Amino acid sequence: MPNAIIYTRVSTDEQASKGFSLPHQKSVLEFYCQHKNITILHHFREDYSAKNFDRPAFKELISYIKANRKSIDYLLFTRWDRFSRNQEEAYRVIREFKNMGIEVNAIEQPLDLSQPDSKVMLAVYLVIPEVENDKNSIRTKEGLRRAMKEGCFVGMAPFGYRNYRNADGKATLAFKEGIAPIIRKAFIDYSKGVLSAEEVRKKYYNRGLKITKQSMLNMLKNPVYCGKILIKEWKKEDEVIVDGLHPSIIDDNTFDTVQRIITGKHKAKIHKFSEIDEMLPLRGHLLCKSCGRSLTGSASKGGNGKRHFYYHCQPKCKERYKAGDVNKLFEDLLSELVVKQDVLELYKELLEETFSGERKSRDLRVRQIKLELNKLNIRIESIEEKFFDDLIDVNTYNGMKGKTQKKINDLNAEWVKIKDLNKDIEEYLSLGISFMHGIDKLYKSSPANIKKKITGSIFPEKLIFFNNKYRTAKMDSFIALILSKHKPFKRLQIKTPYQNDRESKKAPPLGLEPRTL
Repeated sequence: MPNAIIYTRVSTDEQASKGFSLPHQKSVLEFYCQHKNITILHHFREDYSAKNFDRPAFKELISYIKANRKSIDYLLFTRWDRFSRNQEEAYRVIREFKNMGIEVNAIEQPLDLSQPDSKVMLAVYLVIPEVENDKNSIRTKEGLRRAMKEGCFVGMAPFGYRNYRNADGKATLAFKEGIAPIIRKAFIDYSKGVLSAEEVRKKYYNRGLKITKQSMLNMLKNPVYCGKILIKEWKKEDEVIVDGLHPSIIDDNTFDTVQRIITGKHKAKIHKFSEIDEMLPLRGHLLCKSCGRSLTGSASKGGNGKRHFYYHCQPKCKERYKAGDVNKLFEDLLSELVVKQDVLELYKELLEETFSGERKSRDLRVRQIKLELNKLNIRIESIEEKFFDDLIDVNTYNGMKGKTQKKINDLNAEWVKIKDLNKDIEEYLSLGISFMHGIDKLYKSSPANIKKKITGSIFPEKLIFFNNKYRTAKMDSFIALILSKHKPFKRLQIKTPYQNDRESKKAPPLGLEPRTL
């Protein structure tokens, strides 16, 4: 009796829509072999969709044939489209099996391949399913492109998102809880142009950004994160980016900046502070008492090669001061701007009171969100139970669940924003209090750029230095208000610059005068 291997194959969609079930194919093949007195040596079962022969079960079949080819006479299946939907690949495999003495045939479309005329029918049987596959592929691709043009996301959700359908049943994306804020911070950090993509990835890896180096680069280039969808070019259609239905994690400006950095078209403006910047931190904050112009600064080299730094006016003006003396006196001045502990506590209470009303509102909203989420989760369970009990159909189920899930996603996103806002406010309070407590220490330990910011925040108008004293026309009103809680102490004289010089030709009484603001 001849021996045969039987092969059954079906894809999931075919089994669901056309009824090409694997048990049915197997029973038909077994009946055929029994009727023809053919012994079945082995049955290979395939439920993998592929045009070529790169299928798990078929690879096992080939290995089995190579090991037992002398005892195998036939390879049988029901129809030629079960064998292959790729004409060229099918011819190649048929020739290989023929060389091993194994006949390949379909029992519902039998052919005598020893007859040359049979090759015509074989070509017909093989090309029809290939044409059908090509048509299906084109229709599928066109349908996906139409959906994408409407803002739908039809692929696998990128990192930080998950696939879901909205209230209209359209495919889109929703945030993964806890991941979106991390991605937002990563984009913002990279957009500053200071850290590389790998440094940003390592910074946030243990906070939830657990992706590879290449995935990090792909994420930074993906317009999905700013609410867009990239549709690649196809046929005569150009590549285009459209607005998606999904929520964005970052804004368009940040994404555009990141793209310019990646392509090398944008270089972050990183000012490197040199020795002269560190030695002349008040440059740009001082006025000349004689002409009213801003003092600049420079270094000169002495006979021993040592550099000496000076604040000085523009050419034709002889105002010139040693930088060390000017800087030291300014630091002494800041040391007098010390806020007492009771005033500091009052300042802290005022800040907390200012934000307490908003915090209570946010806390109340968080409790409301939790209650709403609980109700919505119960509603989803109820919808699922009705669907499983056949009380609602598929369309009704998808519509109801989609609307409910959208509300859940929106509430989760709002909750995340509230948590981020609370964190930002706490950092703001801490920074404000630390700034007011020990300004002089903060100033001395800071680099030149921070020193300039501290000076500008306290004295919005420029200072005049003369006879080892400072004078300014105005101090920041907020700082002045806090310092006014103290009893009188030496303070800057607040007076219009150099107006007395012109009148008396004598140096005005510049400097620290005991008075309150």
